[in-house]
Amino acid sequence: MSRFDEATHGRVRALLDAAEIEPDQVLTVTEAGSTAHAISVGQDDLDFTVVRVEPFSELVTGLARRQSMMLRTKPEGVRSEPGDIDVQVYTLRKFVDLAMNGNPSVLMIVFAPASLRMIDAGFPAGQIGELTRSKRAAGAYLGYMEQQLRRWRGERGQKNVSRPELVAAHGFDTKYAAHAVRLAIQGIEYLTTGHITLPVPEGHAERIRVLRAGGIDEDDALAWAGALHMELASAARSSTLADEPDRAAIRRFLVDWYSRRYGVTG
Repeated sequence: MSRFDEATHGRVRALLDAAEIEPDQVLTVTEAGSTAHAISVGQDDLDFTVVRVEPFSELVTGLARRQSMMLRTKPEGVRSEPGDIDVQVYTLRKFVDLAMNGNPSVLMIVFAPASLRMIDAGFPAGQIGELTRSKRAAGAYLGYMEQQLRRWRGERGQKNVSRPELVAAHGFDTKYAAHAVRLAIQGIEYLTTGHITLPVPEGHAERIRVLRAGGIDEDDALAWAGALHMELASAARSSTLADEPDRAAIRRFLVDWYSRRYGVTG
C-alpha cells in the first residue's frame, strides 16, 4: 500500500500544474525531508523532489525554463507548517550535475527506495548513482557539516534559529541539530560504501528522534555532532571511491538518454 494518499497526490499535481509542468515531463516525485529519513517526531511539513525532462522544443530552441525551482503551498517567505508541501524541481541535466558534485540532498533522491517514490516514470536513478559516485561528495558533506556546526555554535554570525518554539521548549533548535547529525551519518556511509541507506537505519534514526524530541541536552548533542564530524573527515581521507566522476561517460549517458527519449539519431 502506498504511503501517499490521493489528497497528497492531488496537491503535488496542483503545484506542478501551476508551474506548467506536464505529467509526461515528470520522471520522479520522491519524498524527502524528515519523514523520508524516518526522523520525524510528528508535526512536519512534507517535502518532495521532482526530476523532470525538458520538452523537446525547449532543448532545440535553447529557450529552456529554469533548471531548478521551488514550489510551495505556502507563499514565498512564509515558513512551512505541518500539512504544507514543498516541492523542489530539477531538470534531469541539472540533477545529474548536482549529483556529480556530491550534493547530499540530490544523492538522497538517487538512493531513495521505491517506497519513497510517489511517481517513478523511467527515472534512471541506478545509472546516475553509478556514474556520479566519487570522492567529490566529501567536500560537499564536510562543507555542509562544518557550516551547520559553526552556525549551531554561533561561530558564524548568529545562531541559525528559525524555530523559536523548539528553543523555548528544549533550549536549542533540536530539528536543526538532528539534520546536522543525520547529514554526517549519511555522508560517512556514502564515502565508505558508495551508497546511502534510506530511511536512516533504525539504530541511528531512533537516537535522532530522541534528539529532536528534546531528550538529549545541547552539550551532549554538540559532542555527538562533533564526533561524527571527525568520523566524516576520516571517512573522506580513507575513502576508496574514485577521485572524480567519469564526466565523459556522464555526457555519453545524457546524449544517449535524451536521444532515445526523443527518437533522435546521430
